[in-house]
Amino acid sequence: MFVLPAIALPFLLMLAVYRLLHIPLQMRAGTLRVSERRRAMLLVATAAAYLALLAYTTGLLTALVHTLFFAADSLSTYLELAAYVLAYPLVYLATAWIFYHGLKPTTPHTLSSAKEHP
Repeated sequence: MFVLPAIALPFLLMLAVYRLLHIPLQMRAGTLRVSERRRAMLLVATAAAYLALLAYTTGLLTALVHTLFFAADSLSTYLELAAYVLAYPLVYLATAWIFYHGLKPTTPHTLSSAKEHP
């Protein structure tokens, strides 16, 4: 029961950190934007998903460090941490779903006059 989340947790943490770092960079560079369809609702949902993923990832990493280094001999802290670790894939999946629908890559604009005709 705990083997699959234990294997998936480092992978999901790396993916979450990647998304948390690259979404703002891509939006600032203009290569990623909020979808035009239902823009207001998707903007709020995407911002809430980003903040939720940021808070949950930070909280989970803090709890992991605290449990592993400061409360290593307490069984109750491991059981409490297990609930957060088991829920992390669901949190990541929900935010990835919102990012998929809320964020769209921008298409490069090419001018027809800039193309050379043979």
